Amino acid sequence: MNNVKPFKIVIEWSGTEDFYFSCDYRSPDLDQVTKKSQINATRTLPFMTKAMGNVFRKLRKEHISFPMFLITLAFNHRDLLHEIDQLLLLLHYHLEKEKDSGTFSCFITSTETASLSSNHD
Repeated sequence: MNNVKPFKIVIEWSGTEDFYFSCDYRSPDLDQVTKKSQINATRTLPFMTKAMGNVFRKLRKEHISFPMFLITLAFNHRDLLHEIDQLLLLLHYHLEKEKDSGTFSCFITSTETASLSSNHD
């Protein structure tokens, strides 16, 4: 098993409900992370973008209908958990191939888009 470990996760919105997920990782014996400014994957995860969009609006103190958010989350929790699992599997697959420090980046969108880079399944 590879010994690189994630240590920092960043979520950055793209101006819409779509967002970039990135995870810095390194070997335990390294202090520095070599930043790579590339997107490793693009995924369409509509339930995750909807939930994260509500978090984003709440952070910006915009109105969200909280009871409706909870009802939507309750009805879609299996889909949301499945999408989170897809993202984590993608991250783990990437980490298994890495030996040094770096950053895994994934663009998460609610709709099908043209690939920004090569997709790794």
